Amino acid sequence: VSIYKGGQEEPRSKVCAEFFYKEYIVDYALTQMDPIQISIWNGIVMGGGVGVSCHSPIRIATEKSVYAMPETAIGFFTDVGGSYFLARLKDNISNGLFLGLTGHRLKAKDLLKWGVATNYIETSN
Repeated sequence: VSIYKGGQEEPRSKVCAEFFYKEYIVDYALTQMDPIQISIWNGIVMGGGVGVSCHSPIRIATEKSVYAMPETAIGFFTDVGGSYFLARLKDNISNGLFLGLTGHRLKAKDLLKWGVATNYIETSN
């Protein structure tokens, strides 16, 4: 929120530029990792949370998971590699297009159904 407000007050702010530069470097570095990254989504997964987890080959959702790319709601673009990831969802590219353009929220088992998550578990297990 502070980055958003800072960007509204001073769109070319050095603080905003440095924040996003560092965030995108981390997101890219995670895509280049040799060890397998496993992401467990047990709560809200949005924005930067998507960036550090969506490129994992194993993405586990729980009944507590809520996923979205809400940047479009504030006039931003789908970032953190989301446009790359969403364009490659299984079975239906229109699902990724819909999620990227609308910021629609998916919960729990819908993450698996839409191909965003690769696995689903109940936290009681």
